[in-house]
Amino acid sequence: MSEADRIPADFGRLFEAEEEAGLAVLDTEGRIRLANPALWALCGGGAAPETGGAAVALFTEETRAAVAGAVAAAIAGPPAPPAVPARLADPTLPPDAAVEVQCRPLRGEPGALMRVVDVTARRRMQRQLEEGARLQTVGQLAGGVAHDFNNLLAAITGAAEAALARSGGETAEDLRGILDAAARGARLVKQLLAFASRQTLAPQVIALGDAVAAMEPLLMQLRGARQVLELDLPRPGPLVRFDLAQLDQVLVNLVVNAREAMAEGGTIRIAVATHALPSEEVAQGSVIAPGEWVVLSVSDEGRGIAPEILPHVFEPFFTTRRGQGGTGLGLSTVLGIMRQSAGHVSVAPGAGQGTVFRLWFPAAQGVVAATREVATAPKPAAEARHRVLLVDDEPAIRLLARRALEGAGHEVQVAEDAEAALDAIAGGFVPDVVVSDVTMPGDMDGIGLARALRDERPGLPVILVSGYSEGTVGEGLSGLGIRFLEKPFRMADLVAAVGEAVPAAE
Repeated sequence: MSEADRIPADFGRLFEAEEEAGLAVLDTEGRIRLANPALWALCGGGAAPETGGAAVALFTEETRAAVAGAVAAAIAGPPAPPAVPARLADPTLPPDAAVEVQCRPLRGEPGALMRVVDVTARRRMQRQLEEGARLQTVGQLAGGVAHDFNNLLAAITGAAEAALARSGGETAEDLRGILDAAARGARLVKQLLAFASRQTLAPQVIALGDAVAAMEPLLMQLRGARQVLELDLPRPGPLVRFDLAQLDQVLVNLVVNAREAMAEGGTIRIAVATHALPSEEVAQGSVIAPGEWVVLSVSDEGRGIAPEILPHVFEPFFTTRRGQGGTGLGLSTVLGIMRQSAGHVSVAPGAGQGTVFRLWFPAAQGVVAATREVATAPKPAAEARHRVLLVDDEPAIRLLARRALEGAGHEVQVAEDAEAALDAIAGGFVPDVVVSDVTMPGDMDGIGLARALRDERPGLPVILVSGYSEGTVGEGLSGLGIRFLEKPFRMADLVAAVGEAVPAAE
């Protein structure tokens, strides 16, 4: 009588029909009596689950001891031992492939039932979610640091501008150097805010093929002397909703990254395609939902990314090119921009060699906006003089802003928080325009102060300033018609904003 003949008919049908897990009936020596098709499929190019073979031979040497312990405990009788992690002895499996092995005693006869489940996808998703949570925490920290750093830069910039207006010669050159350094610091902060997904965005419907093609002249300059640039772009291409300026930034960062990965030369390939994702897919720190996506890929032919480095490539300030001037903010900026736009980033080895980065955009519908907006010159500051209520908890910024506004002929009343500002108004100061920081100590922030003042004087011009971007505080500004200045700003910009505020309101 064969082993199959000894198995009850109902159990045999369930045994054979099981698709999610590989099953094997084991004798008292841990040898395989019967294996279902799912276990054969799982073993792939490794040891086959043939009748009479040792069950532990299906697994790698490093994990056989754990499996042998589970098998022995199950054969010894109840209770069933806990599941153990293992790896199948199939050399074609990816490095992170893993299974869980559960063994339990057979009912009514000696032996054990071994159940093998592929947990590779589940563990990948768990790692990505953990990475996403970690990056989110780092992003929150970066956003907070950026806010405080912008306040410091605003004070440095304002003081240097004020001193420059009174100086000349070598001192003036030194002050211009301070202003240049502050400007570089401000750009660094913008990258941190991009990683924290706290930038001000202007999304619009664009045809992605046309938008990328318009960048070809710039990308050709960035590619390097030894690199070849290939574009595979449908024209006009699928529609996405995205900020054109941010598209420029993510593509520039990825092309520069690809160029640096191929110092000896190679091909950088940029392609756009639609992709119908049938099921969830893990990406860097997130899970891509099933549905219609537009994928922009940037691939290189470099040495690739080492597995131990891959989990860290999107962390801010992580770089393998510290000695060559790398800041470690390029890829973190890409990740932050894509997240803020409801997209994703994934990275994987190339088909032959190198690395491919994929940007996942939700497919959009609508009318394509103009490709690029033409920048207009700023309006000159109005000549009118106004009564300005200046509210900021940073003493240095209050001093410098007051000096700049009074130098422009405005009458200025300063306050360190919202409560002091309301006290000043109660004391008789009637402002033509209010300039207030968004984040202040006390029970009321700048937005709350603006609402309170607007309740008493509808249409009162208000200018809010913050070390955070407008996108971060945008919900509070919605519908209020409030002007926003992001720190650090030049004092000339503040003077111009105040000069324009009252005429704009009238």
